[in-house]
Amino acid sequence: MITVIKYFVTIFGIGFIPLAPGTLGSLFAIFVWYVSITLLNIYFFYLVSIFVFFIAFKSVEIYLSNKIKDDPSEVIIDEFIGQSIPLLFLIDYNLYEVLLAFCAFRFFDITKIYPINRAEKMSGAKGVIIDDIIAGIYSLIIIMFYKIILSFCI
Repeated sequence: MITVIKYFVTIFGIGFIPLAPGTLGSLFAIFVWYVSITLLNIYFFYLVSIFVFFIAFKSVEIYLSNKIKDDPSEVIIDEFIGQSIPLLFLIDYNLYEVLLAFCAFRFFDITKIYPINRAEKMSGAKGVIIDDIIAGIYSLIIIMFYKIILSFCI
C-alpha cells in the first residue's frame, strides 16, 4: 500500500526527478487538463481534480509518517492540486491563459507571499497542500483579472 501512496504523492515518481520537481508537477496538471479538454471533456478534469484533492490529504499524511522532513520535495501532488485550480476555469484552450495560469501559480508557490507562507507552516499534510491551494486561488484571481481586462479591450 505504501508503494501505491508513494507513486500517487510523487505523481508516478516524477517528484524524484532532481531538477524542478514542483514545476514538473504543475506541468503534469496542465498535461492532464489538456488531454481532458481535447480528447475527453472538461468534466473529466473536474472529476480527476476532485478525486486527487480528496485522496491527497490522507495519502500525504501517510507518506509523511515515514519521512523526517515536513515537506519533502518529491511530494508534488500538491502542485497538481494548486495548478488545477485556475485550470478548472479554463474550459477551452487558450495558450496565453494557460501560460498565465502556470506562471502565476509558480510565482505564488515559489515566493510564498502572505498567507501562503503561514499556511506552509501548518503541520502535516495540511501544510504541504493548503499553501498550494492558496497559490492556486491567487493564480485564479490573476486569470479572472486578465479576462476582465481583456473583455474591456475587445
